[in-house]
Amino acid sequence: MFRGRPLIEYVVDAIQPAIDRIAIIGDNSGKFAYLGLPAHDDIISGIGPLGGLYTALEIAETEKIFVFACDMPGLNTGLIRYMSALEIGNNDAIVPLIDGFYEPLHAVYSKKCIDRVEKRISEGIRQVVSLIKEFTIREVAEKEITTYADPKMIFRNINFKKDIHDLQPSRTGDTAMHDHLKYFNDNAEKISSAGILSDELVEFYRNLFDYIDKYSDMYLNNPQLPLFRAEDLPINNNDHARSALSDESVAVMLIPGLAPLIDMVTAFNPGLNLKDIHHALETDTARMQDAMYAILDMDMERLERIARAHKTGTDEALFIIINWLKPLFISLREKNTTLIEDNDESNLCPFCGNRPDMAAIVMEKGGKRYLNCSLCGHRWPFKRIACAVCGIEDASQLEYFSSEGDTRYRLDVCGSCGGYMKTVSLQKFEEIDDFNLTVENILTAHLDSAAIKKGYKKP
Repeated sequence: MFRGRPLIEYVVDAIQPAIDRIAIIGDNSGKFAYLGLPAHDDIISGIGPLGGLYTALEIAETEKIFVFACDMPGLNTGLIRYMSALEIGNNDAIVPLIDGFYEPLHAVYSKKCIDRVEKRISEGIRQVVSLIKEFTIREVAEKEITTYADPKMIFRNINFKKDIHDLQPSRTGDTAMHDHLKYFNDNAEKISSAGILSDELVEFYRNLFDYIDKYSDMYLNNPQLPLFRAEDLPINNNDHARSALSDESVAVMLIPGLAPLIDMVTAFNPGLNLKDIHHALETDTARMQDAMYAILDMDMERLERIARAHKTGTDEALFIIINWLKPLFISLREKNTTLIEDNDESNLCPFCGNRPDMAAIVMEKGGKRYLNCSLCGHRWPFKRIACAVCGIEDASQLEYFSSEGDTRYRLDVCGSCGGYMKTVSLQKFEEIDDFNLTVENILTAHLDSAAIKKGYKKP
């Protein structure tokens, strides 16, 4: 068990968005039936991972297979997609190489190498590493891997109990991004029983998070997704980054995702007429870029002009544009995550430059506070005594409110700017990585109403 779940579930969660056919291999495989996946005992039992590789190659119906160890909770879906798409050609395997060492249990193998695997087993060889040194290999370099995440996190496996405690993310912003729908569904019963959202809204947001996850996956897998440099961040203040976002390939990526979002919104609210703004964003690249930069610049006046020009309410236009762009910026952040330098002095996202929409305080870490970006979902540390909206550090202007019956959630408010930030408090043994603050922002919609009634402004 790791953070309340069996290790193998983390592996399956990382693989499923990237690979269609998955099988579990290992002795006593029937114990994994609850996962709903095909499971196979080792054909040759008792010889460790090499027996698993042999079984996988024997049962495979494809020309290549991707093999994963079951004890690596830091697997990265983007890297899995990348390696899956590589041509294996005449090579026997596609294997990551980190600090001169191969990672044979996060590797792609050609089915044609099965005879050599069987021969080495018959000769008493048990180590996969010793076998692949004889193979012709397409090496995956560290530079390729760090595009997606820190190799130390991806390939870290758990062999001893102490490893469970030692294994912590190296950065606060490197959490898996494709978990919005799962997190929402896990909390659906709480949402319904508390009356926070109506059944209709629960279904609407379920569809919305499914949309965000689906298109984030698609964009991350698109080779045209821009790569930035460290000096390009935050991207809202950088001409080179803006130029990359203005490329025609970005518009080509975005256009197919607009109609499904418009259809989802109008199905929920048939009274809305979004035809004009739909047509403008879909057919006018200049208008699309204007809307993107308005979001990046947090320029409400420009967004209001766009809404008026296309006979749409400002709130509706903002909802459409930001949720249309959110999957793009989530995937951009994921692909460029190793470039991000967190700075607890800034109340704006160090990746995209946008405002936060939710905060968390980790009580077990001395009350350390984190902010969550409203656009790209990056999470970064921020000063405890400061307004998350305007940044002022005058404690006399800062206070908070919480419900008598629920001190877990609260409103941090600022007398100087009149803004507020919703905050969730994490108690003993709770990990920040177990909370999806983007979804928590929706689950706490009642706190927005309470703040606005008190006269505070939405950030």
